Amino acid sequence: MLPFVWAVMVLAVVGGFVMIVAYWLDVQDRPDLTPRARMGWSAAVLVFPVSIPIYALVGGPGWPPLLKIGAFVPALALVLFLLFVFGVL
Repeated sequence: MLPFVWAVMVLAVVGGFVMIVAYWLDVQDRPDLTPRARMGWSAAVLVFPVSIPIYALVGGPGWPPLLKIGAFVPALALVLFLLFVFGVL
C-alpha cells in the first residue's frame, strides 16, 4: 500500500506545481482584473491550498471542469505530505 500512496503523492506534487503555475499565469493573463486584484490574486499563491480552489470556483476564470477539479491537487499533495511527515502513512 505504501508504494501506491507514495506514487500518488509524487504525482500530486508534480500536478500541484503545474496547477500553481497555471493559476499564476491565468491571473496575469486576465485583462478584466484590475492591477490591484491581479496583485491580490498573485499574492494569494502563498496560501495556494486555499486560494487556487477559491479562484477556480468563485474567481470567475471560466476554467473547464477538469481544471476546476485539478485545482484541488495542490491541497491533496500537501495533505499527503503531512500524513507522511507525521507518520500516519
